[in-house]
Amino acid sequence: MDLLYLAHCVPNPPDKGERIRAFYEVNRLVERHRVHLVCFARSEADERNARALENQCASVYVERHRSKTALSLAAVRFGLGGCLTTSFYGSRRMREHVQSLAARVRLGASVIYSSAMAPYTPTGVPFLLDLVDVDSEKWMQYALTRFPGFAYRMEGRRLRDVETNYAKRSHFTYLSTNQELTVFKGFAPVAPAERLENGVDFERFNPSLPLPHPELRSRSFLVFVGAMEYFPNADGVGWFVREVFPKLRRQVPGLEFFIVGRDPTPAVLRLNQEDGVTVTGAVDDIRPYVASARAVVAPLRIARGIQNKVLEGLAMGKPVFASSAICQTFAPELPTGVIPCPTPEDFVASIAAQLPPRASVDSAIREAAKRRFSWSRNLDLLSAALESL
Repeated sequence: MDLLYLAHCVPNPPDKGERIRAFYEVNRLVERHRVHLVCFARSEADERNARALENQCASVYVERHRSKTALSLAAVRFGLGGCLTTSFYGSRRMREHVQSLAARVRLGASVIYSSAMAPYTPTGVPFLLDLVDVDSEKWMQYALTRFPGFAYRMEGRRLRDVETNYAKRSHFTYLSTNQELTVFKGFAPVAPAERLENGVDFERFNPSLPLPHPELRSRSFLVFVGAMEYFPNADGVGWFVREVFPKLRRQVPGLEFFIVGRDPTPAVLRLNQEDGVTVTGAVDDIRPYVASARAVVAPLRIARGIQNKVLEGLAMGKPVFASSAICQTFAPELPTGVIPCPTPEDFVASIAAQLPPRASVDSAIREAAKRRFSWSRNLDLLSAALESL
């Protein structure tokens, strides 16, 4: 069928959390359907990456999203009672394009990627809603830790209304974890919904592949990988460096900590000044850092949805020392290789006791990840739902 795919990001390449899931969904959908992609781009490179999908998709509409201007307009609408998230991604031109496309093409269905794109759903076309995470819950969590809390709480409530209204109208709604599904069912019990877990590209994240930067093999380090402008990531590594790493270095002399990811905030960059800490910023390829690490750490205090950083570490056969917030995202079944560390003391004790003596590959961790985190198998849910339409 002719299928509309609406995304708040360019689903290409799969190098960032929000893009990874969208990339594999689009690639699965084009196998059976004529996909009309409508998405936002944040840069010229993003626009080029969207255009690269023209040879796979029936059509591609990409619009440049200028964040500063959009945020100013969204703040005004928020002050007038609107939802900040949907206002931030509001575009008259995109709305007109979708309406025009629906008038020209007999769309059999739409797949809506994230609550931010739900308002673009064309009237009369059945749709699947992939929320991925319950974003309203993230705003609620921010309200507990960030200023001004009342504004974060207000946005959480408004976005929750959006999630509820569109989920009730959708043919099916998908969440990335059982934790997200449970939260969602708590406020939208009648909306049809189920878990659709992420996967990993095991051919790409293959520890047997030759990788650049052989000099990393001589270093003894832990690694964290993630977009470092993202508040939970920045907050998590800052907490780890302050509360865990100095004590850990006293027990494991010479151990280093690599923070790998684009756009580190000023606070994250200052962590470079701490003994044994390296903030790399953006790198061409994260795999050498994961492959050469003795272990992966995931110390986030706020965590929603599937944790790609954890999946990629497991795919490379690495143990992952994880906070309670991270572990909860995988409940009720913690993946093989994920070691829970509820407190700073647990991080220190667990890493000191269970850290491999050198960078190595635990094949049991990798094989268990293959069984659970298969894109091909997990996306069967999406394909089956479209077939039922």
